[in-house]
Amino acid sequence: MRNSLLSAAFALTLVIALFLPSAMVAAQTTAPTPDLTLSIAQTCAPIAKGGRCTLGFVQTMGDALVESDVQERCAPGWVASIKALRGSVEKGGVNRGQALVCGHASPQEAIRSLMRTCDEKTNGICSDANDVTVQWALWSPTSDQIRTLPRNQPLALSQFEQAARCQSPVPLVESADCPPQAAVLLRQSGLR
Repeated sequence: MRNSLLSAAFALTLVIALFLPSAMVAAQTTAPTPDLTLSIAQTCAPIAKGGRCTLGFVQTMGDALVESDVQERCAPGWVASIKALRGSVEKGGVNRGQALVCGHASPQEAIRSLMRTCDEKTNGICSDANDVTVQWALWSPTSDQIRTLPRNQPLALSQFEQAARCQSPVPLVESADCPPQAAVLLRQSGLR
């Protein structure tokens, strides 16, 4: 009888040892789903104010509808934007290009994707620009800084974590508007 009690106690201990760690692992790896969503959206000014449309990053709660044209839903990661100008009034006009990308693993990857996307949408305006403004930053729905930003309106990338910016003529010129670190990263990513 004593042996059967010891065997039963050993079996119970073995069952607990086998199943408890996996239950604990499951509990530790199950995180709440972030409730913030970032989208690339087109927003337009009222006709009375010119009606001009622009792309921007818009943050919402969950799948809440955005009062604008959603182009893409973003995964957490690096985001980037570019505004590029090519040409001049004297040479027949100024062409403008704009693009945004999101959900990349590194700033370099985001900037390379940004340049490809812009050139695809604008027939090469970004690669052949006379002047660019490029911004990049990190977006994570679990960041306290991000969670305090407004919802349902375009956000400035300068409000995001690790935000960087370069506004410069092309070829890039290092200045207060395009710090050396930013210019180096852009050159490494393919901007001349």
